[in-house]
Amino acid sequence: MSQPLVSIIIPTYKSGETLRQAIQSVLDQDYRPLELIVVDDNHPGSAERAATEAIMAAFAGQPLVTYLQHERNRNGSAARNTGFRRSRGDYLCFLDDDDLFLPGKLTRQVAWLEAHPEHDAVYTWRCQYGGVIGSDKSGDLSADLLTLSFTPYTSSIMLTRRSCSALNGFDESYRRHQD
Repeated sequence: MSQPLVSIIIPTYKSGETLRQAIQSVLDQDYRPLELIVVDDNHPGSAERAATEAIMAAFAGQPLVTYLQHERNRNGSAARNTGFRRSRGDYLCFLDDDDLFLPGKLTRQVAWLEAHPEHDAVYTWRCQYGGVIGSDKSGDLSADLLTLSFTPYTSSIMLTRRSCSALNGFDESYRRHQD
C-alpha cells in the first residue's frame, strides 16, 4: 500500500537565510512521498527577489522542490493559494519561511490522519528559540479557537486536501495575519 503524498507549501517574502533552513527542515523529514513548493512573493527586480533566487539555486537539482514566482507582490494568502493550486498532495502543510519542521513531524501527522479519517486536520507541537512548546488539546477545538484561548501556528497544522478545497483556500483580502 502506497503512502499518501504530502505537499508542503512555503510562501516567502523578504525572508533571507531562514528560507534555506525552512526548506532543509522539510527535506530532512523521514517521511516520503512529499513535494515542496516554494512560492516567491517578492516583487520582481527587488533585492529580496534576487536573494531568494540565489537561495533557491542551491535546490535547483532537487526533484522534490518546485519554485514558483509571483509576477508581483500579492500577499501571503495569495502565495499559499498559488502553492495549493499547484500541489498534488492528499495532505497539505503550510510552512512559514521563518519556521522549521521538527524531525518526524510529517510521519506522525500522516499516521494520525490515516488512523482517524473522520478528522480533516491535525496539529503538532511547535518549536520556538530551540525550546519545545506544546499543548495537550485534542478533539473539537472550535470554542478555544473562537475565544482565542488557543491559536495553533499555521506551520503546525496538516490538512486534508478536501478540507482546504472546501474552505476555498486562504482569504486573499487579508494583507497580514492571514493564518
